[in-house]
Amino acid sequence: MAEEGEVAKWYRNKVIFVTGATGFMGKVLVEKLLRSFEDLGPIYVLVRPKRSVRVEERIEKMADSRAFEELRGARANRENWILPIAGDAGLPGLGISAEDRILLQEKVSVVFHLAATVRFDEPLRNAVAMNVRGTRELLRLCQGMKNLRSFVHVSTAYANCDRPIIEERFYSPPLDLTDLEDRLANIDDDLLGPLTPSLIGKHPNTYTFTKALAEHVVAEYSARLPVVVVRPSIVSPSWKEPKPGWVDAFNGPTVLAVGSGKGLLGSVYGRGDFVADLVPVDVCINLLIVAAWDTGAKFDSKPERNVRVYNCVSRPFNPVTWNDVAVVYDECTRKYAMSGTFMCPKVGITDSKVKHALIKMFCQTVPGTVVDFLTMISGGRPSIRHYQRQLEKASTVLEFFTTNEWEFEAKNAERLRRRMNPADLKTFDFNLADLDWAEYIDNGFLGIRRYLLKEEDDTIQAARENIVKWALIKKTVRIFFVTCTIAISVIGLFTVYFNRPHFFG
Repeated sequence: MAEEGEVAKWYRNKVIFVTGATGFMGKVLVEKLLRSFEDLGPIYVLVRPKRSVRVEERIEKMADSRAFEELRGARANRENWILPIAGDAGLPGLGISAEDRILLQEKVSVVFHLAATVRFDEPLRNAVAMNVRGTRELLRLCQGMKNLRSFVHVSTAYANCDRPIIEERFYSPPLDLTDLEDRLANIDDDLLGPLTPSLIGKHPNTYTFTKALAEHVVAEYSARLPVVVVRPSIVSPSWKEPKPGWVDAFNGPTVLAVGSGKGLLGSVYGRGDFVADLVPVDVCINLLIVAAWDTGAKFDSKPERNVRVYNCVSRPFNPVTWNDVAVVYDECTRKYAMSGTFMCPKVGITDSKVKHALIKMFCQTVPGTVVDFLTMISGGRPSIRHYQRQLEKASTVLEFFTTNEWEFEAKNAERLRRRMNPADLKTFDFNLADLDWAEYIDNGFLGIRRYLLKEEDDTIQAARENIVKWALIKKTVRIFFVTCTIAISVIGLFTVYFNRPHFFG
């Protein structure tokens, strides 16, 4: 009989509450919890009601995701997998009813807080409401949970990106939260937009700024609650679970993969030799689950408030550069050709603004405009420039992370691994030292094609043939322009020659 891990023993009959469960990381967390612990108590998830869509329907849709395929085969009774709690992390009291608040405070013992707006360009007022006030409202709810043993707050490794070296500890907030909330209450939206850069200071966007403030809120409650903070860097497709390469969100490197694979993005501005601190989503989730166990087990034996902060990063263990990523993506654009590709897929990373601008102009804007014009006059609906602009905007937002790099302290994860027995290390692996980046990025690109773009594998050959057609068009256009250039030059020379008396008197 296989040895039972200490983590599995501790989670027995534990009741879980998860915010952000319908997001990318949330799905992987819920699936892993259900698949790893047969005798786990119910998992309550905060779900925002949508117009004409009941929260139960949203949970059903989540459970129908391909991330849950293995779990669907192992569990027959789907009704008891996940129990929805109607609410909204951006509302006072999380928008949870009085009855549900009592239910959660009576039963829940572990809380995973993943809910956040991850849009870098989110208006400041919205980002504060979701990322800061939402965190505070959840911590207030947790104060009434009589069985609470662990509160896991998911932050970001870039919450303190205004520092070159980021340690595993709390930092002072970038701005006094009370002062910020007073300002927000007295500034209308028309003025807030232009004032946002001065408010967020050295932070590149409202996301990292508000996540830094949220950490400060968590630190204030750490004297009263058993909290732990996990800071993932750039969360990317899964390494192993629930499926190699699984992803369902446009974020970070997935934007570059889609942009290059579809031939809509020809250049990325950045330092190719800088480290791309990617972390597979399943590595993050395994660390979350084990960090909750470690915090809770210590609280059970000695209720003290020794808060752990984990930088969930890859650089200290197994670094990969942006150039490494781009090289594998370039190979994958043909190996796993995407359907509907525009032109020949090719993406490069350059730190020359002039080169970047020229590539964008002649490899994206001009061809896209020409094709859209031809489409429009033939009665079709032009769309190339629309998609190009979307991807250009997304890649521009990433430039702060492709043109900078940081040193991350990451000792706590290693200490945690030393506390785990072999059974737990096998089930909840978060050791990145053994990760083969080339294989992982290859699987991730294919996963983006399968799970995010929902393109079947049997369409790859047709997509490759489409790329060949674009290659022929590109060669033909190039020959045409070279021929025209030569012809114009020859005509010019002949003109000068036959009119030389005129030119030389």
